[in-house]
Amino acid sequence: MTQVAKLIVLALAALLAAGAGIPVLAHEGHDHDKPPPLNLPVAPRIIAVTPQLELVGVVSGSQSLTVFLHEFASNEPIAGAKMTVSGDGGSVEAKPDGVGVFIVEAPWVTMPGANDLIFALTFAGGMEDLLTGRLEVPESLEGARQSDASPASSQWYAVLLADQKLLWALGGSFVAGVLLTLLLMAGRGSPSAAIVTANSKEGQTRGSDSPADANVSDVTPLRRSAGIFIFAAAASAFVLASPGPANAAQEALKQMSIPSTMATDQPQRMPDATVFVPKATQHLLSIRTKVAVQSKAARAMEMTGRVIAGPQNLGRVQSDRPGRFQVSESAASKVPFVGMSVKKGDVLGFVETYIEESDRANIVSQIAETEALIVKNRTILSRYRERPGSVPKVREDEVAGELESLIKKREQLLPSTSAIVPLIAPISGVVSTANVVAGQVVETRDVLFEIIDPSEFWIEAVAQHPEDASNIASAVATVHDHHRLDLKYVGRGLALRHHSAILNFRVDTPDEDLAVGMTARVILQSQDEVEGFVLPSSAVVRGPTGLPIVWVKSQPERFEPYIVKFEPFDGERVVITAGIKTEQRIVVDGVTLLNQIR
Repeated sequence: MTQVAKLIVLALAALLAAGAGIPVLAHEGHDHDKPPPLNLPVAPRIIAVTPQLELVGVVSGSQSLTVFLHEFASNEPIAGAKMTVSGDGGSVEAKPDGVGVFIVEAPWVTMPGANDLIFALTFAGGMEDLLTGRLEVPESLEGARQSDASPASSQWYAVLLADQKLLWALGGSFVAGVLLTLLLMAGRGSPSAAIVTANSKEGQTRGSDSPADANVSDVTPLRRSAGIFIFAAAASAFVLASPGPANAAQEALKQMSIPSTMATDQPQRMPDATVFVPKATQHLLSIRTKVAVQSKAARAMEMTGRVIAGPQNLGRVQSDRPGRFQVSESAASKVPFVGMSVKKGDVLGFVETYIEESDRANIVSQIAETEALIVKNRTILSRYRERPGSVPKVREDEVAGELESLIKKREQLLPSTSAIVPLIAPISGVVSTANVVAGQVVETRDVLFEIIDPSEFWIEAVAQHPEDASNIASAVATVHDHHRLDLKYVGRGLALRHHSAILNFRVDTPDEDLAVGMTARVILQSQDEVEGFVLPSSAVVRGPTGLPIVWVKSQPERFEPYIVKFEPFDGERVVITAGIKTEQRIVVDGVTLLNQIR
């Protein structure tokens, strides 16, 4: 039994010796000098950064390297540049593949190991520059390159050949199992032979031929050897599963299962809330940055408002009598419609007035009575004039005056029964409201048309604190979240509306897209100043917690969120008063897409 124990110890020692060359890696969370590891594998890449340029090269094939050349401060691709790449294998000119994108094709570019590359740049203006970097290509990519022409089922074999430590672990485990099996079988060889001799003698005494009984002792060692082989396989699996470079084989399998092209590099959000965005994705989404510079800016306040027409630029067309709308009889007559341009004095239509039947009967009787009096007075006046001097001149004048008043009365009564009243445009402008169609019956004081002169618009803002109007240095407004309008303060009303003061501003910037009733965001800049970073308002977004954040580009393909405090500035920009530092690169374009990466 002691000999068996010694053999087991020797086998385990051989097994440990086989795996002794596999060092244990430190836990990733304890490495504070490097960014957290990526969730998904990415293609090997080379990075070169200067105060003016940012270059990222990504392995995009077995002999191909895709290079992105952007400006360091703004992350904009550099147009019109030429590139030559040099290395240990020689020199090759990069082929342009769009603005700021180059393709380098050479067999020595993606050779396994650390490759020092030199990028010679010639810009459109004739300036030149040199960038250097190191491209580290793992050995697994060489196996993947060779396996491109072989069946997929042989990829695991390429991994085994590429990793010598893995081969030593598997070989040591197999040898240990074989040695352990042979030694155990040899240690128990004498008792087995004695048992076989005794059984054979007893079989000869009994005169029985039993070969099956003689093979019983041969079966037990085979079962033991099978069990030991299983033990060795389990030990090998344990070694492979243990943390260390043995897992590098599994990582190699992962990388080999994914083609090493830049298309497979996916944006990833890290556990520390940072985001890895491949340069190809940045180029596609037009991610742009701006270097933060601290300065002084006017303190601003924000309020809501709406667009209204100027006092002299709004006209209404109403009917002073009830009736039926009729179209004008002119050659170019048509029912006025919304968007139709009109001039002051144009006839927009007619209203054929009407009255009720009871009122009509009274008016008709008054007209008849008036006409009878007119006939009577005319007869009397004609007789007085045929006989001059028969009556005093005063009497003749009285009859003539009474006749004239009766005629005017009849003229006023006749239109009451049936009259056509024209509708006249009060100002020049555009018909913005049309509430009538041909043949429609309208009532008194109904608004039939509204005409707006687009030459001048006002904005009516609601201020919670009326004293804000006393410290206004300038005012701007934004509509549609991107149209910026310069405003001039006109005045404020002394009566409150819903416990708020009304401030009126005239729009100095002409804009054809304005419309009455449109909501606006009014920003008043006071004469007080505040220190901060003036950035586009698009740079500030809401984080997962609802707090305002900006994205800072810390590395060529790494972005970090920063919680900030900001104030409005001029409608298009904001002032960040806390949360960021000078010289940080703040993402100002494509922030919404960047914030959606999960």
